[in-house]
Amino acid sequence: MQEPSIGVILSSVRQGRRGEGFARWIHGLLSERAGVRLELVDLKDWPLPGYEHAAMPGVAEKSYADPTARGWVEKIAAQDGYVIVTPEYNHGYPGALKNAIDHAFNAWANKPVSFVSYGGTAGGARAVEQLRLVAIELRMVPIRDEVNVRLIGASLDERGRPTEEFYAKRAAAMIDNLLWWVRVTRDGRERHPLPGR
Repeated sequence: MQEPSIGVILSSVRQGRRGEGFARWIHGLLSERAGVRLELVDLKDWPLPGYEHAAMPGVAEKSYADPTARGWVEKIAAQDGYVIVTPEYNHGYPGALKNAIDHAFNAWANKPVSFVSYGGTAGGARAVEQLRLVAIELRMVPIRDEVNVRLIGASLDERGRPTEEFYAKRAAAMIDNLLWWVRVTRDGRERHPLPGR
């Protein structure tokens, strides 16, 4: 059986974004774990149009005419779990991420997701709170442990990666739980077909 695959989704598309450093940091920590395949999924590489289809994504995702949208659904469907790396904008998460999430439905289902956020005093935690609600609606499994990097006074290396031991410990706990859930949910999907699928 092929090793499970985890997509690290870099959700900021802004110029000068800090998210790339955090995404590459968590990708690097995940790569130290055996028995998992990884992919860095950068939303800059997926310029999806605004969702304008008459059909809901659960129906439309099967027959997108747009090759970018079709490829995006295939990319999400190929993963067994996700780490979403997101900034916090005005107590929420980026519009590009919401649009990307909304282009798929069944592709996300019954897969775990964890979060690395960054921002001001809350470290992006309010963006993650909103994403957890969206994840539940998509029938995903949000992992309790998360990493919230407070940018004010943050100690980052030359590549924009956190250097404080606190964040390394938070990331290790998150990864431990994510990998457990990735294996359990993948096994469950293979052994027990999902209702209505």
